[in-house]
Amino acid sequence: MFKLIKHRGIHDEDIHENTYEAIKNAFNNSKYVGVEFDIRETLDHEFVIFHNAYFNNKLISNTKYKDLPKYVPKLKDILKINSNKIFLLEIKNISSFSKFIFLLQKYNNKKIYVMSFSNNLINKVDVNDRHYKIGILNYVLNTNKDIKKLDFICILNSLLNENILNILSDKEVFSYGIFENLKYENVYYIVDQ
Repeated sequence: MFKLIKHRGIHDEDIHENTYEAIKNAFNNSKYVGVEFDIRETLDHEFVIFHNAYFNNKLISNTKYKDLPKYVPKLKDILKINSNKIFLLEIKNISSFSKFIFLLQKYNNKKIYVMSFSNNLINKVDVNDRHYKIGILNYVLNTNKDIKKLDFICILNSLLNENILNILSDKEVFSYGIFENLKYENVYYIVDQ
């Protein structure tokens, strides 16, 4: 049985991706062991779930929360969802790290995984006594990273092979990209379908 993580929740033409409803739908679907969603920080320091850097040609980081569409959820509301599945947070951009860490620590009963393409962002959320896991997205682009302190690696599916899995044997491995077929049962696959 393959371990599937739903990318940005279950969405369609009526339900936007990365919304409360899309994420909750994915948590409630037995096909998935977790949900991946994107974190950004607004001008007024709210952590929101939104993939794109821009809304209406303005950076999310330069936009107040009240000026975003009503369907854009706050991270704190998503973390309140009652689920024992994986909450896979991809940090796109945040600047208020102590506030972010404090929020995550409030939910120490959740399976929270935090990842980013940015080594610097992950270093800033790597604190002592954390109850969430940290990882790097696309390890191939982060080959100079000391991975000893990381809990997991997220790698492009086309690069995944037995050799890579052996090298990462002490880490949890997540994979994303285009999947022609799923091959490894010990890998978490971030899927759109």
